[in-house]
Order: sequence, then structure tokens, then C-alpha cells
Amino acid sequence: MKIGSITISTDRTTRWALYSTVLPWLVLALGIPASFFLFKFLQDSVENVARLRFEREAKDANSIIEGRLRAYGDVLYALRALFASEDPVDRLRFHRFIESLDVKHRYPGFISLNYAANFPSRDKKRFEEAVRRDTSLDPQGYPKFAIKPPGERPEYYAIVYLEPMAGYEFAFGLDLGATTLTTNPEKVAAAIRLQRDSGKLITSAQPLRVKRATEAIYLAMRLAVYRKGVPVDTVEQRQAAYVGSVGSGFDVESLIREALNEEMLRYMRIGLYDAGSAVDSLDSDSSGGKRLLFDSDRRTRGSLAQSAIDASSSTFVHVLSVEIASRVWEFQYSARKDAVISRLDRAWPFWVLAGGLLLSVLLFGVLYSLSSSRTRALKLAAQMTRDLRETEERFRRIAENASDLIALIDPQGRRVYVNPAYDVLFGDHKAMTGSNSFDDVHPEDRERVRQSFFDTVNDGKARRTEFRFLLPNSEERHIESQASAVLDAHGKVALVVRVSRDVTERRKTYEALRARDLQLQEAQAVANLGIWERDVRRNQSTWSDQLYRIFGVTRDNFNSSREEFLALVHLEDRARVAMSWKSLLESGPSLLDNQFRIVRPDGAVRTVYTRLHVDRDDSGRAVRILGVCQDVTDRKLAEEEARATEERFRTMVENVRDYAIYMLDPRGYITSWNLGAERIKGYLADETIGKHYSLFFLPEHTERGDPGLQLEFAAIQGRYESEGWSVRKDGSRFWAHVIVTRLLDESGKLRGFSRITHDITERRRAEEDLHSYADRLRVTSRRLVEIQEAERRLLAGELHDRVGQNLTALGLNLSIVASGLPAEDYPELAARLEESSLLVQGTVDAMRNVMAELRPHALDDYGLPAALRTLAASFSRRTGIQVAFRGDAPATELPKPVDLALFRIAQEALNNVAKHSNADHVEIAVKRVNGLATLSVRDNGVGFDPRRIGASNNGAGWGLLIMRERAEAVGAGFSLHAEPDAGVQVLVEYHVGAGG
Repeated sequence: MKIGSITISTDRTTRWALYSTVLPWLVLALGIPASFFLFKFLQDSVENVARLRFEREAKDANSIIEGRLRAYGDVLYALRALFASEDPVDRLRFHRFIESLDVKHRYPGFISLNYAANFPSRDKKRFEEAVRRDTSLDPQGYPKFAIKPPGERPEYYAIVYLEPMAGYEFAFGLDLGATTLTTNPEKVAAAIRLQRDSGKLITSAQPLRVKRATEAIYLAMRLAVYRKGVPVDTVEQRQAAYVGSVGSGFDVESLIREALNEEMLRYMRIGLYDAGSAVDSLDSDSSGGKRLLFDSDRRTRGSLAQSAIDASSSTFVHVLSVEIASRVWEFQYSARKDAVISRLDRAWPFWVLAGGLLLSVLLFGVLYSLSSSRTRALKLAAQMTRDLRETEERFRRIAENASDLIALIDPQGRRVYVNPAYDVLFGDHKAMTGSNSFDDVHPEDRERVRQSFFDTVNDGKARRTEFRFLLPNSEERHIESQASAVLDAHGKVALVVRVSRDVTERRKTYEALRARDLQLQEAQAVANLGIWERDVRRNQSTWSDQLYRIFGVTRDNFNSSREEFLALVHLEDRARVAMSWKSLLESGPSLLDNQFRIVRPDGAVRTVYTRLHVDRDDSGRAVRILGVCQDVTDRKLAEEEARATEERFRTMVENVRDYAIYMLDPRGYITSWNLGAERIKGYLADETIGKHYSLFFLPEHTERGDPGLQLEFAAIQGRYESEGWSVRKDGSRFWAHVIVTRLLDESGKLRGFSRITHDITERRRAEEDLHSYADRLRVTSRRLVEIQEAERRLLAGELHDRVGQNLTALGLNLSIVASGLPAEDYPELAARLEESSLLVQGTVDAMRNVMAELRPHALDDYGLPAALRTLAASFSRRTGIQVAFRGDAPATELPKPVDLALFRIAQEALNNVAKHSNADHVEIAVKRVNGLATLSVRDNGVGFDPRRIGASNNGAGWGLLIMRERAEAVGAGFSLHAEPDAGVQVLVEYHVGAGG
């Protein structure tokens, strides 16, 4: 039994050993064919997908080309519609219609559009003469027009309208029935007859022989034009109504390249074949077969040849047909498979093959290794255990001695282990074991760190994060951390190893460097200054952003090499710059300044200043060049403008003759002298330059220090201006207006003064005469007012003493007569007496009013307030304008002349209100405050603009002048406040204590 067991065990062991030996080779034998089979399957699939994509792109391209061809045909239909809608269509109308189509931009494939007229041979001479005399487009006509080719034919199809004419004069007058522009004129003639009889768009598909700068294929299409209003249902009717045809020539290559993008044409070859006419009559004499009209590959393969597109196994080919203009056009699209199939798609089957073979070999190796002896496996396991323990010990030692922060964290976020490096930040690292790893994270970063950690727990991927630790002392530290997952035997995350580093100082350094870099860039931008560095040994240059902006280029389109730099240098400066560069590299100085011009790509010319410093090795060879470059165009222009301005100013100053203009240094010594100074002062330039300007002052003024005080004042205030006596060379005096101006240099330092002197002696004398005249006029005006008031007083007394008493006596007499006369006996006489009494009473009242205006008794008896109150009441009764009065100043407070002046001003103001203001309310106010007596007359009328007084009436403003003169005559101030639609206020102010 024991032996049997041993035998069975031995057999099992033998079978297992046999199985373990055969299995690796079996896997290898099956894996290699399977890899090749999968390779072939994937290769065919990639090719089929590429073929389908190619055919779809070919169909899309064919649809686009067909659409463009039909659009070109629609243009001919539009031309025929033009001839059908207008009768006749002259050359000018045809030209304008073609211009309106914008053929150059909308139909770039067209080379020409034309109209060919049909006429019999008997009308040939008349037709040619009519064309020669046609001046509708060209005023000179076409005196050399003739039908081409010459010869007599039964009928002609001559091109008479042609757009454009320039470059296609050879086709003007060409008979399409006998044209020599094709290799087969009979085909063209048959096509002309077919389009006449059918009325359809026809093409002969015969390439046109047109001489152009480049070789191209040109085809033509034609469409019949029939007489307007004639039936064209049958062939006979169409032949009878046929008057000509419209046609076009187009460049096949331009049409196709316009329809398709360049990217498609780069890898796809397109061939256009004429597969024959859709109308049997047109190809009745054809030998059959297709004719190649266009090959997109002809430029690289030579001239156009009648050859089919290569349909080898390395090429995709797709053929599509289109029927246009009664012909069948066959488009053959081809592309090399390696152009359609991407490198990735081509490589994918090979990768699969390599992977399958590698997997088979690896699996074979694994199985072969497993079939090795158990002893060897146990030894290997023991060795791995020892290596693992050694690795763990090394990890522990590294973690304990590492300066980085290392922590093991369980999937819930609790720390399982922290290394001693945490002591630097948190004190006792052992106390942190078991704590929540997120508690020490800054609150603003906590949620982000938590999310990143649990993402690593969920998918096992390592993640890098940056956050801030908030230390116990509230200090913030910037941390850079890498979290990696440790998986257990089941592939789940058991721990997360977080290795962190304190990067606070590095971050501060980076931010400081970044701030300095930004400051440097801003400084360069402000100063328009660029920096560059060149490594001579590596032949490499580095430019700053501002330098690119100075040269008007970008990093993307400019290579900062020496050659491209010199290409931007102005042609006139290029040789000098290149020579200085060469001498600098060979044996020149270590420091070089240069100024030259550059031409930016946009054509702008700028002037730049450069300063170079060369670092050399021990042998004296240049190894590095540092340079700064500044755009000084604006500064140079400003300097040139300043020089020009200074020269113009100098020329102007030197030639000014009415002003003495000269310059002084800071101490007052003369440095320049102009012609005006020679004329006014009497000194020549040689007599004054270098001398102190005090020689122009009166001796007593010089002694009291006026020259120094003027310069001192100008130096402090920037300007000194005054008038006074000045002395000429001959000792005579003149009254001068002087302006002294401070002059500063660029740093703000005083560099001298400019002094301008103007002789105003005559003006001063005229002003004095004017003031004297004004004083005499003011005295005369006051005297006139006094005389006027005296005359008024005298006239009022005379009226009162003589006329008033007589009128009073007359009234009494009339009353006595009326009382003694019986009214019933003499009614008419009594009525007459009553009327006379009333007339006398009215006359007495009117006289009293006149007397009040001439000399108001209330003013003399009761003072100004009572007189003004009486004036207001009288004015209201007379005009109906409401007048309010405020004020009760005692009569003895103001002198009588002042009272009278104020009364007359109020009287004149009321007269102005009645004449001009359209007011319904006036306010008169008299008051005294702190020794100031004021009179105010204000209305609510239409007002006016004081600045426009006298604009419409030469007499306007006379009343205002009288009021002002009366106020100034007694020493009072007069002011007027007026605005349009805001009323007018007259204000008089008199200082009581000062006597006016």
C-alpha cells in the first residue's frame, strides 16, 4: 500500500513534470501564429477604413467640382437671359453686365466670356463695317476688325463681344465654325451646330490652344441665343430663330484648385477625362476611348500626357462621372495608400505583432521559469524576503534621516507614521501619529488637499499637490507634496505615502525673482530698452521681449541670428554695422557704442543705440557678448526738432526790431543781443555782450539793488514783469515794459535768464492823456448834473409860483361863475363850465406830476424813503405795474446830493422797466448795514445779456450810462445784474462813514 502510494505519487510527479515542460513550448507554438494572424487582420482593417475615407473625400470633392461647373454654366444661362430680355444688347451693355458678375473673384476659372454672332456670307462686309464703327465702349471704334480666319464660307459664327479684351485680341472676330484654336476644328463646328439646334449648353471638350505664361488646359462651353419673341419648339424653329451664341473659356486647373483645398491636392491626384458626348450626333465620328483633359500631377511629372492613373496595389483609385454641357466628364481620384493611412495606423498592426510575439515569449519565459525546481523557487523567495527586509530597513533609515517630511497615512486620512523631520515644524513628531492629516492644512487649502488624497485612495494614482501648513504659532509654510499609493495583496490601497518638502523659502525667492523680472520688463518698456546676449562659441543669441518689440518682430517668425539681424539693419548702415561687429569679435575693444537705423518688417524706419560688452577667454577670443539696445528714434526726432526750433527761434529773435531780446547768464551778464536791442538801447552787440545788464538802469535804481532783485525774483517765481524807466546808450530815458524769464536745463538747474524790453513811452503818454481827459469829462458830467438839477428846481419853482397860482385862481373863478349861474336856465353853459373846471383841475394835477419829476418836494421835505414810496405809487398808477417798497432810513443820514442821485437812479430804472422789461412786479429796497447804504431796484421781466448791449440799437444802454454817471458823481458804486429771462437788478452802494 505504501509502495503503491509512492508509485502513484511518482507518476503524478512525472506527469506534472512532463506537463510543465511541454506547456511553455505549446504556448509559444500557438502564440506566434496567432500574432501573425492578428497582424494581418488589423492591417486589412486599417486599409479598408482608409479606403472608405478616401472614397468619401473623393465623392465630396466630386460634388464640389460638379457644383462649380454647373455654376459656370449658369453664368452662360444668365448671359442668354440678358440677350432674351433686351433687344438689342450693345457692346457697352455686355461689358457692364460682365463687370457686375465680378468674374475675377466669384468665378476665377473663367479666362473669357464672349458673344458670337451668326450671319450669312452676304452680310459679312456690312457686319465688319458695323463692328468697326461701334464706339459704344471704345470711342475710337475697331477700325482693324476683320473676320478670322480669312476666306469665304456659307455662314459665320464670329466672336463680336469679348470680355476681357486685353490679352485675347486674337479671338476678336474669330469664326468659331473654322477656328484654328483647337486640334480638331470639325468637332468645334459640330458642337456649334448642335447647340444651335438643341438650345442646350454644349461643349466640344476640345482643349483650346491659348498662349499664356504657364501651360494650362482651357475648355469652352457655348449656349445658343435666339431671336426674342420667336418660337423655338422644333429644330427648324430654333435654326430660323438662331442669332448667335454666348460662350466662355475656362482654365480647368484653376477651376479645380478653386473648388478644392491645397491640403487635399497635396496627397490626392485628380484626373479629368472626356468620356464622350451625351448626344450621339456629336461623337458620331469618334474613334472611342477616353481622352485625358487634366492631371493634377502634371507639374511634377512633366507635360500633360494621355495616360491612365496608376492603379497599383499601393494606390487607392475611385472613378466618378458627371454629365455637364451635354458631355460625360469622368473624374479619376487616386492617392497613395501611405498618404491616406497615417503613420500611427500603419504602425498599429506591427505594434500588435511585436506585442503578440513579445507576450508569447514572455509567457513562455514565465512558464518555463515556473517549471524550474521548487528548491530554486524557495531560494529565490528566501532571497527576496531578505532583500525586502533590507529594503525596509534602508527605507526606515532614509525616512528617519531625511530632511523631507515623510508620512504614512491610512485610507481614512490618519497618520500611521511620521518621520522626525516633522519636529522642525510641529515639535514632537511622535505625538502626530494617529492624528488627522488634514488638521494642520490651511483652511483655505484643506478641502482641495482632502479631495486629492481620497482621489489617490480611490484610483491608486500618484498625485502632486501644493498647499500650506498652518503651524501651532499661526505661521504659514508652503509645502510641495507627492502622494503615492501602497497596495495590499488584493490590489487595494492599504497606505498612502506622502513625501512633502517645505518650499517656503524657495517660493519667496521665486516670487522675488519674478517681481524683479517684472520690474525689469517694465523698466525696459518704459525706457524702450532691449537686452540681448550672444554665446559666440555656440552661435546662439537670446533676446528680451522688449528687443523683439523694438525690431517689430516676434519670437515665432524671427530667428535671432547674426544674418537675420543684419537683414533688418538699414541698407546704408549695414556695412558699417557688420564691420564693427567683425572688428569687435576679432580684436576690438571690450566696450563698443554704436548707433544705426533699422527697417522693421512693416517698413517703419527706426534709429537705435546699442552698447556692447565683450567677455574674452585667456587667449583674447570673444566668448560672450552682452548688449543693450534702445530705440532713440523719438529722442532723435525731438533733438532735431529742438535744434530746428532753436534755430528758428534764434533767427526770429535776432530779426525782431520792436523788442529788445537778449539772454543773461545766472549772474546777469549779457550773452546774446538782437537787432531790436540795438535799435531800442542804442548799443551794438560787441558793446554789450559780456557786460552786466545793470548798465540799462538808472543810477539810483542800480544803487538800491534793482538788477539783482529782478533776477532773484525771476529765479524763485519763474518770471518777473514790471514797467519803469530805462536808460539808452546816449543817456536818454524811455518808459519800458520788462519781462525777465527763468531758463532751466534738463536737470532743473538754473542756466540763465531771457529779458524782453519793449519801449512803451508813447503808450504811457497816451494813457496819461486819456486819464486826464477822463477826469475832465467826469468833472464836466458832474457839473452838468448839478446844472440840470438847478434848472429842474428853478423850473419847478416857476411852475408852482406862477402857473400854479394862476391855474388855482382860474379854478376858483370858474367855480364862482358856475355857482352863480342857474344850471336850469343855461344847461349847455353849465356843462361847459363843468368841463372847464375839470380841465383846469387835470392841468393842475399834470403840472404837479411834472413838478414832482423835476424836483420832488417829498425828497426835500421828508427824505429819500418817502420820495421813493411816492414815486412807486405814482409809477404803479401810471403803468399798472405793481411796485413794492422796503426801507425806512432817516432823511438826515445821507447828504442831499446822494439822496437826489439815488432818487434819480430809481426814477431812471423804473422808466427802463416800463419801456423794455415786460415785467409785472418791481421791488425797490433801501437799507443800511454797517455804514453801507444800498439802493436796489429789481424786476421780474425778460432781462437781457449785458454783453450784447448795443448789438441791435446804437442808443441802447444810454439810460444805464446816465445811472452809472450819477452814482459815480456822488462817490457811490454802481452795478447791474441781468440775465435773459431772469429779470434785472440795479444796485447802488454808498459808504456813509467814508463820505462815498
